[in-house]
Amino acid sequence: MSSALRRHWFIVLTGALVVTILLIIVYQIWWGSNKLPVLDRAPSFTMSDMYGNRVSLRDSDGKVRLVSFHYTHCPDVCQATNFNLIRVQQKLKEQGVLQDKVLLMTITFDPKRDTEQVLQQYTAIRNIKPDGWLFLRGTPEQTKRVLDGFKIFAEDQSNGIFVHSNELFLLDGNKNIRAIYKMGSSMDNEQIVKDINNLLED
Repeated sequence: MSSALRRHWFIVLTGALVVTILLIIVYQIWWGSNKLPVLDRAPSFTMSDMYGNRVSLRDSDGKVRLVSFHYTHCPDVCQATNFNLIRVQQKLKEQGVLQDKVLLMTITFDPKRDTEQVLQQYTAIRNIKPDGWLFLRGTPEQTKRVLDGFKIFAEDQSNGIFVHSNELFLLDGNKNIRAIYKMGSSMDNEQIVKDINNLLED
């Protein structure tokens, strides 16, 4: 083989190698930027739903979970959050992933007043469907452990009003917290659904 031909093939192979390396780098950057980080570990808990059924977080391992907190007498942010979660629920239902692959879990700060009957009335009045969405309550001790585990602040002001943190949490199938969102009217529902789908492909 002539030296000119050898140089030609050397250039071709070198170019192909450079292109391959660049493609790998671009893919890793793209994938890394879309892959949600592990932020923390969610606490294990066992509570009951609004029908009195025992619900353990462990029972839904393998599914993506969106965990939020509220109390039914909340005058503002909790109501706006649940209104947005209705939209998220509907979108996930349309995608065919609700219940089998994704669950919404809403835990009350106020289990003394938020009895099973109160939670049933609350969801019925707001036309909240139980499809893939669990409203949970525990004993005061269980509730405190869950709040502490998620690092959520909630304090009863002794007048029926709670001062509380305004975060909801996206959990993967291994109970890792992969994203934290602000509750309320400014929730980015599209981003939440996008992140959920991201975890389903993870």
